[in-house]
Amino acid sequence: MSESSRRLLPAAHCMPEIAEEGIAMSDPRVVAVRVADCGEPLVSLRDDDRFLIDERKATTTEAFAMIRSGLVDHLWMAEKYLREHGRRLRVVECYRPPAQQSRYFQEEMSRLSAEHPDMTSDQLIELAGWYVSPPWVAPHSCGGAVDVTLASLDGTELDIGYRINATPERPGETSFLDAHTLPEEARANRMLLLAAMSHGGWVSHWHESWHFEIGTRFAALMTDLDNSVYGVIADPHAESLRLYG
Repeated sequence: MSESSRRLLPAAHCMPEIAEEGIAMSDPRVVAVRVADCGEPLVSLRDDDRFLIDERKATTTEAFAMIRSGLVDHLWMAEKYLREHGRRLRVVECYRPPAQQSRYFQEEMSRLSAEHPDMTSDQLIELAGWYVSPPWVAPHSCGGAVDVTLASLDGTELDIGYRINATPERPGETSFLDAHTLPEEARANRMLLLAAMSHGGWVSHWHESWHFEIGTRFAALMTDLDNSVYGVIADPHAESLRLYG
């Protein structure tokens, strides 16, 4: 584990007053967190046979399977925890290029604008930020976030109560806080996933029960750190780290 990564622990202990109310990625408190990128490169989890890679987000560039090098050990901690409980992770998506993130955000803004024609641009950004991060703070584009789900030891995906990246019909539908409404097996699976990722030092996003991050602006705010150590990466395949913006 790198020194920069050590400074991120204990990532799972979120500030209670924020954890209870929830916070959108577009929240000014997230945007205000200072970025001091530590310079860790992206590495591909494809090159590490300890992890099971889900193919649903696969791209020709393989960028979806890339993560900051200091976070591999944190993911392995979660994986080992699950194996001790007869389960394992399926890694669905890690890095996401800023252009792709921007497209997702604009699509969400357009959808919400059609539903709420009287809303201002700022209001739409705030609302969109609950489910799609603005590209200027996007944790996936920093290489500091992972979307994961739970699997049996043979790799079969298990039910955590909701489909990854689905837009919920009502607030909280995909959240850990709402897990009591799920069937018993799905609820147990979802909470086991949370326990494993928390064991690895990952910060959960209460409104996306598959999404976890470390070292990002959101994670820094939730753990009361002065700054994030991962900024948005413009080009995952560049020879040297080049930040977006």
